[in-house]
Amino acid sequence: MKASTRRGKPFYGPDAPNWWLMWGLKYAIAWILPVLFRIRVIGKENLPKDGAILSANHISMMDSVLLFPLRLGKQPHFVAKSELYRLKIGSWHWLGWILDMVGAIPVERGTADRKMINQSTDLLNAGEWMCIFPEGTRKKDGEVSEEMTEALGGAAFLALRTDAPIVPIGIAGTDKVMPYGKRLPRFPRVTYVIGDPIYPDQFEGKRKEKVTNMTNALMEDIKQLRDTARAL
Repeated sequence: MKASTRRGKPFYGPDAPNWWLMWGLKYAIAWILPVLFRIRVIGKENLPKDGAILSANHISMMDSVLLFPLRLGKQPHFVAKSELYRLKIGSWHWLGWILDMVGAIPVERGTADRKMINQSTDLLNAGEWMCIFPEGTRKKDGEVSEEMTEALGGAAFLALRTDAPIVPIGIAGTDKVMPYGKRLPRFPRVTYVIGDPIYPDQFEGKRKEKVTNMTNALMEDIKQLRDTARAL
């Protein structure tokens, strides 16, 4: 299979970038962030060794940042909204450059982004991990979308396309790092609770029906895991 490319570079194989910034950041902050935020990770044993899609509730930009220093077994590739790649300092797309170097994938929200789908498919088929927030945007109230009408079906679609499991994750605490109106960050306890993987073959019916049912089951699991994380 020919590896998909972004900006001329393949995502995996002998000619792929080594994601040096991703690994540099991971090990540079691995010793301090878990201490500052007293990060707890429950359920690491539920993470598959091969390709999988990690899906969590999304309440803060810190949701993904604080996943970096955690020793989960693989470093997931994040799906990031394309608007972030257009932020500039002068002519330098600084955030897009950083996202490139940590192995993120841009997605045009509200469209069937075939490029993102193909890149994610290649990564999952190569045994990599993807991280997708199925709600598509942060929920300031901390609530979790329970129905397909409120959550996006991208994670379920990719799971069915690649036969990769989705691993639901509940997050609590990251929304308190930088509360609205505060200029300085805070250091609350942050908890990640990892649930049992959801496999595509657990669902019957045609593809559209499977995507809907799988997404609804995923969101219900995420909600329960979020509540567990809050209670710990």
